[in-house]
Amino acid sequence: MARTRPRDRGRSRAKGEAHSAAAQLTLADWEQAQARSAKPIPDSPTPARATLEAEGSEALDRLAEMLAPRLADELSVRMRAPAGEQAATACLLTLDELVGELPPGKRPQTWKRWLYERTRRGEVPGCVKLGGMLFFEREPALAWVRAGAASTR
Repeated sequence: MARTRPRDRGRSRAKGEAHSAAAQLTLADWEQAQARSAKPIPDSPTPARATLEAEGSEALDRLAEMLAPRLADELSVRMRAPAGEQAATACLLTLDELVGELPPGKRPQTWKRWLYERTRRGEVPGCVKLGGMLFFEREPALAWVRAGAASTR
């Protein structure tokens, strides 16, 4: 196998570089090519285009008239749904609401700690944990409080 000398390698690289530089486009060449291939855009719409736009507008109006009652029905159904969900959760008390039902002899923070401890032990009836928060079913929890739960240790 014949070895090439360092100066021969340099010459062959220079030839390749010269060849690739001649074939490479510049930004100015690209801009000129784009300018030559660009087609002018008419400023005023053609009669056929105006007719298509008018027909498209009429079709869009008809579609909107047909969809409006359906959308109204769907929205009315969805607007009623949250009210039903509120009614389902209205029977739940938050921790703060239950603390408000306890005697004011202690600070609310003390009552919260006390309730957390009782719920860990399973002593509070109707306790529900949702998403890491405590809620209480209204009737069982209030009955428990009225029965003297606050006085128990």
